[in-house]
Amino acid sequence: MLLTLILLSSVPCSLGSPVELLRNGNFKNGLDGWKTEGVAFLDEESIKMVREGSLSQIVERPDLSLYLELSYGVRTELPSKTYFARSLVTFYVIDRQKKNSRFTIVGEAHQELGNSRWKEFKLSLLKRFLRDVGDPESFQLVALKVALELGFNTSVPPPAVACFRNISLKRVNPARILLHEGRWREMLDRTELLISLTNVGDMDASNLVVTLISGPEILVISERSAFDRSTLEGGASWQLSWMLATRLSGVHSVTITVASDQTGAELSLSVPVAGIPRMTATQTSTITVEKEQPTKDVLVVFAQIAFLVMVAFVVFAMVIPIILSRRGREVVFRLRLTRNHATQALSIESSTFS
Repeated sequence: MLLTLILLSSVPCSLGSPVELLRNGNFKNGLDGWKTEGVAFLDEESIKMVREGSLSQIVERPDLSLYLELSYGVRTELPSKTYFARSLVTFYVIDRQKKNSRFTIVGEAHQELGNSRWKEFKLSLLKRFLRDVGDPESFQLVALKVALELGFNTSVPPPAVACFRNISLKRVNPARILLHEGRWREMLDRTELLISLTNVGDMDASNLVVTLISGPEILVISERSAFDRSTLEGGASWQLSWMLATRLSGVHSVTITVASDQTGAELSLSVPVAGIPRMTATQTSTITVEKEQPTKDVLVVFAQIAFLVMVAFVVFAMVIPIILSRRGREVVFRLRLTRNHATQALSIESSTFS
């Protein structure tokens, strides 16, 4: 008997997707949030630059990271190689010595001659940073500037055009599971352990498995100790509950492990668990004295008495009178033959004997 593992709830804390960092990247609110320089103006849902111009926006927020993805659509009409259209990203960072630094890298350069028509680009700024600057673990990003520009490297070239649309800068932190310190609720013979885990990344964590590992002294009060979930969205939380019991009360160590396709986590806890009350078996010997039913004895005695009474009655009614009659007077009849001429007669002579 050990742990009852009950899935309580899944609580989304955010949209669970990459976080957009730019304002008005589709220009539906005109040029709100953007800074323009040179010849740059709104052309329907894109920004159009002629001869020379630029469009930029600065992002500054406390939850920045170098896991960034820049995407946009671009169309160019370049008459010669003297022109260039490109995206630029400037990183404002603090290094390990707490020194402020700034690094500007080229996101992508567009130099196709003639009318290129619309093309879509998606760039990993983390890879660009690794390539052009170095290890991102050595820096803390505090702000960055995204710029798109049309320029040239000779004086007074023929006019050129560059258009940009659907500009997006997304924070794409990888999935990372954070296990929150467990809480427990003690009961008379068990303890309910509650923990929550949060995907603090922006990307989803897939094929998530959460397992409770305990020593042999912990008893299982439910079906299983591991639960799974196909997807835990970025920014979402998952709350779990186990019911723990043990034969020996005390503080016991348990470990919660989390595994997924992208990441893992582990949390060790010391949990007070009440022991299961021991059942004391007492053998009780019961001596049963069977008492015979008095009815049976009464009937037997009654039958015997009735028989004796009947025998006595027979004796008094038959035997005694016979005995008494033998002791009394007897009458004896004798026959004597008398002859006469006419008839023969019998005379009876009686004698009495004592």
